[in-house]
Amino acid sequence: MDLTGQWSFFEQFEAGFDMGYALLKQDGNKITGSLIYTEYIYDDGQFMIDIEVAGELDNNQLLLKGVCYTVLESPYEIEYCLDDRIAEISDPYRIEGHSVDDQDLEGRFVLRRLSLKVS
Repeated sequence: MDLTGQWSFFEQFEAGFDMGYALLKQDGNKITGSLIYTEYIYDDGQFMIDIEVAGELDNNQLLLKGVCYTVLESPYEIEYCLDDRIAEISDPYRIEGHSVDDQDLEGRFVLRRLSLKVS
């Protein structure tokens, strides 16, 4: 299964939710790409972020780690904690998993395939 392509992204966590998309590129079992989304924090507003990710696919398990980030838009100063994302892939058009960041905050996320290849 090749994960290269564009995916819609949604994540729910205790303090809010994220909505955006992912651009992934697969080379063998290595995965690289970006998660670009708006994070909505309950009672605290929202900001837009671009997170560079890298990881690997081992059988049907996907592990993605945040490498670095760029705040694209925010009304306030952001110090973002990068996430590790772990998912089991049972459907080539849908990836579901959980995330945990450096502060042990956890979330549940879903990626849905929008296109097969990114040029």
